[in-house]
Amino acid sequence: MQQSFVSVGNVFIQGLINSFGAAVVAGFAAAMKLNTFTITTLVTLSNGISSYTAQNIGAHNTERVKKGFGSGLKIALLVAIPFFIAFFIFPKYMMMIFVTHNNTDVITAGVQFLKIVSPFYFLATVKIIVDGILRGSGAMLSFMVSTFTDLILRVIFAFILTPHIGQLGIWWSWPIGWIVASLASLALYLSGVWKKAKV
Repeated sequence: MQQSFVSVGNVFIQGLINSFGAAVVAGFAAAMKLNTFTITTLVTLSNGISSYTAQNIGAHNTERVKKGFGSGLKIALLVAIPFFIAFFIFPKYMMMIFVTHNNTDVITAGVQFLKIVSPFYFLATVKIIVDGILRGSGAMLSFMVSTFTDLILRVIFAFILTPHIGQLGIWWSWPIGWIVASLASLALYLSGVWKKAKV
């Protein structure tokens, strides 16, 4: 269900991107490879937190889960630092992993995306780590609410902002979705809903 929802959302976003021409499409595709690698790396940590949470919830040791949240968040923030540095300070060179230097329009589009999105990796780590706790504790409804909030807002704000600021509106829809979803995830964690779920 989640993957189907993601796919539908991506169709809407891709349709918007396509309207800006081949250079923007190619730039977005290259930048998304870098972004996806970053998020996948962080999600790997989330999967570890999920297993850790399940074990400790099963042992009725919620205090260890809290410690795991703190430790997991610190590690995730440290992991996010090199990606931020690479994508925010050296985005052109990162784009040139996939695009030749003479494709300036393609590189420009990708650089815009990376410079807008990368500072928010630090905030996204909150959602990603809490997601691991929610999944590990069996609080799947809370996990889905947080995830769908991100996806829905991304699509909505992409359509709202694009008529006003062009392709930048699509790029900004990522941070906006992350901000709200991360706050929602943190609220769910602090509410203790994960303590009441069934593993």
